[in-house]
Amino acid sequence: MARSPDNFVEGNTISEIESGRRNFILGGLAALGSAAISTGCGSSNNGTADIPPATLVQPPVLRSSNGELSTAFDINYISGNMTTPVGIRSVRLRTWDGYIGGPTLRVKPGDRLSVTITNNLPPNTDSIPPDVNTPHHFNSINLHTHGLHVSPGQDYVLLDIMPGESYTYVYDIPADHPAGTFWYHAHKHGSTAMHLFSGMAGLLIVEGEVDNDPEVAAATDLDFVIQEINLGGLGDEPPIKSLYEVPDYITPSPFARADSFFLVNGVYQPRLTIAPGRTVRLRVLNASSRNTMPISVPGAQLNLISLDGITLANTKPVDTVRLAPANRADIILRLDTPGQFEINKASFQNGGGSPTPEATLAYIDVVGTEQNMSLPTALTTPAQLPPIQAGEVTETRTLTYAVANDGSGPMIGGMAAANFTIDGVRFDPTVINQIINLNSVIEWTLFNTSDAWHSHHIHINPFQVVAISTGEIQGFPLTEPVWLDTVDIPPQGSVTLRQRFPDFAGLFVLHCHILTHEDIGMMQLVNVV
Repeated sequence: MARSPDNFVEGNTISEIESGRRNFILGGLAALGSAAISTGCGSSNNGTADIPPATLVQPPVLRSSNGELSTAFDINYISGNMTTPVGIRSVRLRTWDGYIGGPTLRVKPGDRLSVTITNNLPPNTDSIPPDVNTPHHFNSINLHTHGLHVSPGQDYVLLDIMPGESYTYVYDIPADHPAGTFWYHAHKHGSTAMHLFSGMAGLLIVEGEVDNDPEVAAATDLDFVIQEINLGGLGDEPPIKSLYEVPDYITPSPFARADSFFLVNGVYQPRLTIAPGRTVRLRVLNASSRNTMPISVPGAQLNLISLDGITLANTKPVDTVRLAPANRADIILRLDTPGQFEINKASFQNGGGSPTPEATLAYIDVVGTEQNMSLPTALTTPAQLPPIQAGEVTETRTLTYAVANDGSGPMIGGMAAANFTIDGVRFDPTVINQIINLNSVIEWTLFNTSDAWHSHHIHINPFQVVAISTGEIQGFPLTEPVWLDTVDIPPQGSVTLRQRFPDFAGLFVLHCHILTHEDIGMMQLVNVV
């Protein structure tokens, strides 16, 4: 059912890390998502001095029982107060049930997941444009289960759930599905970026396998969903506007960098308190519409155990992990020295214009009695994803991601946008670009002829990266193949990957996961037959 705006809170208190998720639910937020908006009486201000520190709240968990999880999302506009880098501001956002983000969905291999979407947003006032790559119908929506290996007919994103309509998605999760950190988000072509700039994303966790490794099981399991919120005019203050919203995609570049900031689980710069030597498993998701994020904790190592939901063979200690939009990283963090640490996003040049600045995403306070917990070494990898050897490849293909600033792009607000294409064409829902035989094994070479990064994602099936022109993947050297479902293609560079197409025939898409590129044409239709 729809949630009242009275459920918004600012900075929920979680006194103990082990009971944080339980306290959050028992504290009256058993509904959906992490709260970042408040309808309280706090006044807007120009600084941050009187903004209280917020705890790293955990999203509520909806967990399967007896082989099934059935839930419902009401899509609503909600108005309230939000903490931003420049103070508390009044905002209005599209939301899952009135919260930034959504609940964490936890299922097991072999489960059935049912999600009913009810769209309560106002009617669209625009018509469908002649070119579907002109952003449109901002109040229509659908759902994508990113990274799940399920039938394309179930994870169907070529559907528009119009205002006033409902639709029930049913996903049959294979009995041999890998355990890992996946996610769900809105995926309506032409409005996907706007919905993600509102924070419409949540984790979808498949439990099993690696979760039972002793050192992994002993670590405190925490969600860490990074959301980029874009509020039109926030970077132009003063004056302070009476209400901030995500801009409509009605000009070629409506989402100013200065209007963006980052939340974690719906909270601006939250704090996490842990004991020295205590291990914490952070399930980190880059849910930004457009920003690649080099993530680090200065003064500490990140112990990677999984990328994009696929468990590594061994824990990989790194200083930084670079996450493209949609990438996930499961990190075991252990801080042995008392003090304050930061989880940072480094500056990064995604494309034209200025690089995104460095930002502190969260703070960690290390206090208390030393616990000296062990880090994992060897890990339980998914048996259903053995390495793809060269001899297994049945065919090779190429894809070329390109951008032309020659006036040939879709018309947006009476102006021609840049032309974002794959293999020289924009998305056309009547054209199948890739026809693939079931049980094929394809080696793809992805070329990027532009000066911007592009984040390649294909639905339904993960892939194994075997080569990259820069020699590094996710911020560290590519010394052995890496399983992913989304990969950054460097500017003027290339990536080679191998991919199996078992189990499922049907129609789905591949696209750039920089959603401001995807929405205006950087997408293709794939049909496995």
